[in-house]
Amino acid sequence: MSADNDPAIHYVTAGDIFRNLDNTQRAAVERLINYSVFPSGQIFHSPNEVGEQLFVLRNGRVRIYKLSPEGRALTLMVLEPLTIFGEMTLVGQWLHDTFAEAMTECTIGVIGRETLRTILEQYPQVALAFMNLMGQRLRAMENKLADIAFKNVPQRLASLLLNLAGITLEGAVMPGIPPTVVRYTHQQLAEMIGSYRETVTKAIGELREAGMIRFDGDAIVLTDLDQLRRLASQ
Repeated sequence: MSADNDPAIHYVTAGDIFRNLDNTQRAAVERLINYSVFPSGQIFHSPNEVGEQLFVLRNGRVRIYKLSPEGRALTLMVLEPLTIFGEMTLVGQWLHDTFAEAMTECTIGVIGRETLRTILEQYPQVALAFMNLMGQRLRAMENKLADIAFKNVPQRLASLLLNLAGITLEGAVMPGIPPTVVRYTHQQLAEMIGSYRETVTKAIGELREAGMIRFDGDAIVLTDLDQLRRLASQ
């Protein structure tokens, strides 16, 4: 598998459940995965569909989201390589309860339920990585729920940008070039933090005026991590 950068949970990352396999084992697993290229906008699963496959994201970006009865979207996760999705239907929850949609052209691999079971039985280290990933995603969902419930939009936006850049609130940051985030649309950012586009546009303007971020082509540059961290932790 390729090792593209993944900010959410990036080069052999926590999202790569096969990271602890040696080269021979990894090659054996690769032979069991069928890869295809899909266009932006491709829907991989929808609510109430029976889940029989695990998806492996090798290139591109995929968002996992829910829709309200009124059609308003809430993006739960934005996934980048190398990681998996669709895992919940393979551990007892047979029906999907979210949408998974390609945000860019993607290379996606598919592993059937029985094939995955064989992999997990043969390689316990994959099973452990699988469980760790599910735990990370559960904590991420809990944090998102808390942010939506208790933080205002600028605070939620600061938290999101730090998360997308792989920056924690407490961890040390390497000095040098400021971290960057892919430049999402204001609507996409709004759907990630449970807000409205107009409100996010105003919050982005406030962060720019305060010198916390700037735009550089297709990237959002986080120019003042200390201020962003303080805002996100309020």
